[in-house]
Amino acid sequence: MRPSYLIPACLLVVAAPGQAQMSHPRGMSHAQVVEAASRGGPESISRAAAIAWIDSTGRLHQMRPGSNGFTCFILVPDPIGGPICADQNSMAWFNAFLTGQSAPPALSSPGISYMAAGGAHWEDAQGNVLMEHDLSPHAPGSRRVMEPPHWMVLWPFDPATSGLPARPNASGTYIMFGGTPWAHLMVYQDPARMGAPHSH
Repeated sequence: MRPSYLIPACLLVVAAPGQAQMSHPRGMSHAQVVEAASRGGPESISRAAAIAWIDSTGRLHQMRPGSNGFTCFILVPDPIGGPICADQNSMAWFNAFLTGQSAPPALSSPGISYMAAGGAHWEDAQGNVLMEHDLSPHAPGSRRVMEPPHWMVLWPFDPATSGLPARPNASGTYIMFGGTPWAHLMVYQDPARMGAPHSH
């Protein structure tokens, strides 16, 4: 089933390097864009990540190259309520999701992404997460719910076989969009409190 949670196709997360341009959202300086996008991940990730923003025409504007395989970015306008830091698998997943493709690409390993500044989603009266976003039409009775700082595992988890919850709960872990190709694990754990990676 084609998901109804579709951000306009103009919001492309991945653009070819030749499309990247050094420009800024209206009213934001270069430093402000870098600071806003960097808040998407823990400092241990964002300090070496590529920094970018995506405009309403679908162009990815890289503010800074990265060296750790992550891209921290903001969307302008913002449909999801916060910046994201995503690894390469996650960037492919987000590109497919945000541009209305029917399913994410086949991945050989899970994608990891962070929303260290939190975000937002929409729920019905029973607490089920809806495939809506801040810029989409909303079903009668749906409401916007703020998300705490969290991280995500982008992999086709199934609530029916994994035993994991299918909606937000006190444990802080659940499968968002269960039963769709876009199912993924949400972990309400502050990435900033997880510590820097250990060197081996």
